[in-house]
Amino acid sequence: MSQIPSLNLQLSKTNPVKFADQLRHACHTIGFFLLHHDIIPPTTCFRALDETRQFFSRPMHEKMMISYENHPSFRGYMPMGVENTEGQIDGREQIEYAAEYFYPSNNNLQDTQYYRRLKATNPWPDEIQSTLRPAIADYVSGVLDISDQLRDAMCLALNVDAESFASLFGKHQCNNNNIIGPGQGRIDDDPPFWSMKLVSYPPMNGGDNLVRNGKNAKSNQGVGAHTDSNFLTLILQDPVHSGLQVQTVDGTWIDVPPTDSNTLVCNIGELAEIWTDGYFLATPHRVLRHFSNENDGTLTCRTSLPIFYNPKLDTVMKPMVDIKDLPWDRKQQNQWRRKNNIVLGSVGENSFKSLARSHTNVFQRHHSDLRILYDGRIMKK
Repeated sequence: MSQIPSLNLQLSKTNPVKFADQLRHACHTIGFFLLHHDIIPPTTCFRALDETRQFFSRPMHEKMMISYENHPSFRGYMPMGVENTEGQIDGREQIEYAAEYFYPSNNNLQDTQYYRRLKATNPWPDEIQSTLRPAIADYVSGVLDISDQLRDAMCLALNVDAESFASLFGKHQCNNNNIIGPGQGRIDDDPPFWSMKLVSYPPMNGGDNLVRNGKNAKSNQGVGAHTDSNFLTLILQDPVHSGLQVQTVDGTWIDVPPTDSNTLVCNIGELAEIWTDGYFLATPHRVLRHFSNENDGTLTCRTSLPIFYNPKLDTVMKPMVDIKDLPWDRKQQNQWRRKNNIVLGSVGENSFKSLARSHTNVFQRHHSDLRILYDGRIMKK
């Protein structure tokens, strides 16, 4: 396969069976696809990207007002060079946000479910950029609607009861510029545990090299090769630069092209691979930073808004799909996989594992009662 499959969500309305089969084939053979849709207005996408660019153009002292170092839930702004993939520094700055929980949560150290410390609210930069929050809330709401539709189409393709499976995800709604769940603190009322990044990849200059804590980054690494720990990822990227690469089953890296505002780049995560007993692929991918325009010396950053769609935080994903009667269209796998990475069916545990490994300073500062094992599992000291 030399290019990413392209699907049109409109087909799910006119011919749901055909769309479901196209989706099944893409998720089974490569685990990545481009999704054209008319659900989110282009103005909503432009606004979300523009507000993101405005934030990253601000002085560092303003961006650090919402620093993630102050938040045990790993939320907030992260400057260039503090995130790593498998120990290698990533060349990007970003904000981490996630589903917001406004009722008293179980973030105390006595809770046996350590991952519930992820239940929190988001640090929004309302004092310096009050327009960011509503722009992102509108965009997230639209993406979650699309995610629900894709989830139901997967169920149709795999002969799974859609209503029963949807109950694992809960409901989401937009309220006062926040994306929340309708519950009042009961676990069964929790929203889907989505998370997202607002990302800026600065372009390369000659000889660029990041150094932090004695570690050198590969000069062109935006984010290193990895698989996503969630169920389904949906990415809005700017139409000028991409740099996103996907590894096919034969081990070849192929480019994902830049996309317009009505196209999302989608990929399968580890929890969907568990759900389908390996029938769907959590595909390795990476981002390479582009070089500045050599003709006029202009420096333009790549902006990306990935949203990581999940069931509720307390859900434990297990194989639920009978694959014996499904067509097997995939060649033998020869993809990169992280050797010391245990894939956990628990939404909370798999999410916390990924955050703790990528953001070791926050983990060490706020979670001193926990330790990370070699395979990524989190244990009490």
